[in-house]
Amino acid sequence: MGLFGPEKITFTLEKYDYKPGEKITGNLKLNLKKPLTARKLEISLLGKRKTTRHTSKATETHYENVYNFSLPLGGEQEYHQDQYNFEITIPSDILNERNLLQKSQEQLEEKLGAAGTFISAVAMGGRSCINWSVQAQLDVPMKLDVKKSQDIVISK
Repeated sequence: MGLFGPEKITFTLEKYDYKPGEKITGNLKLNLKKPLTARKLEISLLGKRKTTRHTSKATETHYENVYNFSLPLGGEQEYHQDQYNFEITIPSDILNERNLLQKSQEQLEEKLGAAGTFISAVAMGGRSCINWSVQAQLDVPMKLDVKKSQDIVISK
């Protein structure tokens, strides 16, 4: 049950603990009160690094997207009470820390230039872990998108 009635979007995964190279399989259901025109419906595998640094004055937490793979399930059309099966293959090298760090630094440099590299280097000075999730999103123009997220574990 959602905050204001039934969930508009739900999905189930075959399991919640994965290894690199495995496939995430699941089923997504839309339960909209009335038909809704949207730009797209997609399911994504997301990796977000959480870095915590302890200083003498405070504890700082920094979040950074390090992986984002989106699989389109539908394009611009009307959505209502639809159901979709999906499958995402986890790359076999997804836990390679060097690849993830390089990708996240490249993304920051694109957005912030050289300052992004400095911010990233400072932020990585503490303890970090990567939180993985699968997220479904219905992209609705001029309104709030309909989203649902499920945390998963990817380990060796």
